[in-house]
Amino acid sequence: MEPVGVKDSLRVERQAARASREYHERIRGSLPLREKRAALADFALASYKRLRIHPSPGAREAIESLREPDMLVLEMAHDGQLPHLGIVRLVLKTDDIARVDGHAVTLYLVGNHYSPSMRPDNIHFGMPLQGQSPDTVKHPPKVRIGKANAHKPFRWLLPPSVEDLARLRKQVDDFLVNNLAHERERLSREPDASKEVLRGRATRIFSLLDTAARDVRTFGDWLIRVQHDLFRLMIGDGADRVVFLPMADLVDLLREELATIGRSADALSSVKHEVSEEQKARGEESYQTKPEPSSFWMHCPACTRRQRAPWYQGSPVEFACAVCGHRQSLTDPEVWRWLLPDIVAYETAVFRLGIGGWVVGSRAPYHPVIERAYPRLFGISMPPKFLLTSVPTFWGLGDPPAGYPKTRLLRALLEMEPDAVAAALRAPWNDDPRLVSDLLRAS
Repeated sequence: MEPVGVKDSLRVERQAARASREYHERIRGSLPLREKRAALADFALASYKRLRIHPSPGAREAIESLREPDMLVLEMAHDGQLPHLGIVRLVLKTDDIARVDGHAVTLYLVGNHYSPSMRPDNIHFGMPLQGQSPDTVKHPPKVRIGKANAHKPFRWLLPPSVEDLARLRKQVDDFLVNNLAHERERLSREPDASKEVLRGRATRIFSLLDTAARDVRTFGDWLIRVQHDLFRLMIGDGADRVVFLPMADLVDLLREELATIGRSADALSSVKHEVSEEQKARGEESYQTKPEPSSFWMHCPACTRRQRAPWYQGSPVEFACAVCGHRQSLTDPEVWRWLLPDIVAYETAVFRLGIGGWVVGSRAPYHPVIERAYPRLFGISMPPKFLLTSVPTFWGLGDPPAGYPKTRLLRALLEMEPDAVAAALRAPWNDDPRLVSDLLRAS
């Protein structure tokens, strides 16, 4: 029994684990879990091979355990990026729920289908400058993509070159020099052991980025591999039961479900309209402002830009690009290279893998659409959703005094040890973790 007055730091996670396990036991007989989970395990192994990840014995065991119908699977998904601390916290807290259950695995789905133009901040290192937050820095350190590639999805871009990363390292070093000077003036002294510590940590970080870039073939895979390696740097074998997977490629396991969604286009359109109108009536941000012609995106085979296009399994898609004018008739199996469901169709299909709990970081307007569409299309209740809205802030060299609420993990690792970052981000569910640079703790 817990002593009186002692706070249970995992109270929310225990409740989430219990709700997820109860849901899983209730619905497992309604899904072909043995077949679905075997395909998921095979997909994970193939993805790790492509990412040049050599799974530890514990990680391989976790992936193989996906084949077990009684294994609880929790999901956290986010667009591909050099992650900020909020994303890292989402993954760690999902893992905490899995640890509480004791027979669970976390799927971290990384959106490799976004493009630099859609998510321009996702390739930033996240450096402040002399009291300015990273949001206001005019020329922030970031991975260079080039205008010609701005609209190409990460999964079809090349990884950063050696020269790209060397240029980024120089930018980061320059920012550090300026931020050190800023803090010397503010503190009237040199921040503790600053130059040597920063140099060693920067070398460790860029060695990890370089290795990942040499090992993979696409920018999307680089973003996934970097995150995998960073989590292992932070929590070592504790990352074994977090499985890092590419969102776009996972569609190959969902063709049957997506075919059902395609045949149910009218029903899904009705759900989108209903929920959007209800959101408007309540004065909330609505999912859509006008009807969507389809729940599927089609990427142009010529310019790779995307547009919504109706799709029904077995019928060709007569594609005409609204940007470059390219026209092409797309049929099975080629259509699967260019087709991607929107977020509502995607999540609705992913749940059919037997997801027992869904961890999210915001009240996105598409969530209610998914929550109504899933039971309507598949006749089964939604997995429980767990909302983590706490915001980690980091205060380090060159930051504003209040710190910054979207600090990138790479930047934080310049000024804190990896295990300390992870420990801080595992703070109780409803806490807003505040991380402080090792170099400023005495100030």
